[in-house]
Amino acid sequence: METKKARDVIKAKRLAKKMTIAQVAKLVSRNPTFVAAVLNGTHRLPPKEAAKIGKALGLDKDTTESLSKFPVRTDFPNTTDPFKYRLLEIIGVYGDSMREQANEMFGDGIMSAIDFTLDMERVIGSHGEARCKITLNGKWLEYKTF
Repeated sequence: METKKARDVIKAKRLAKKMTIAQVAKLVSRNPTFVAAVLNGTHRLPPKEAAKIGKALGLDKDTTESLSKFPVRTDFPNTTDPFKYRLLEIIGVYGDSMREQANEMFGDGIMSAIDFTLDMERVIGSHGEARCKITLNGKWLEYKTF
């Protein structure tokens, strides 16, 4: 099944069942942002986990199998600087998923880039490896209706 079609079907079924991304993630004991990326076609799940989600959402066989297909991640700009490229890749892979979760948590709006802080720190991972932790902290701005 084509990724966009599968993504549309999955979202429609999830919304019809009134399931949040967090609830779907709990079914497979995964991080909600990761699962949102799976549902948006930029990550994949093992077939057994995909089957749990497929059953919960009432997906057909082809749509359920689409949750386990290797994604093609090309819907974001490219740059030659490796650090900037990885940041763009993160937004390309997780951006739609993060936006969808933010809308579920805060409503229709955006995170401010004016009333905003960004922190980067060096932390040590569980295996003693150096890790880069980036925290984006922006005021939530609701869209106004008129």
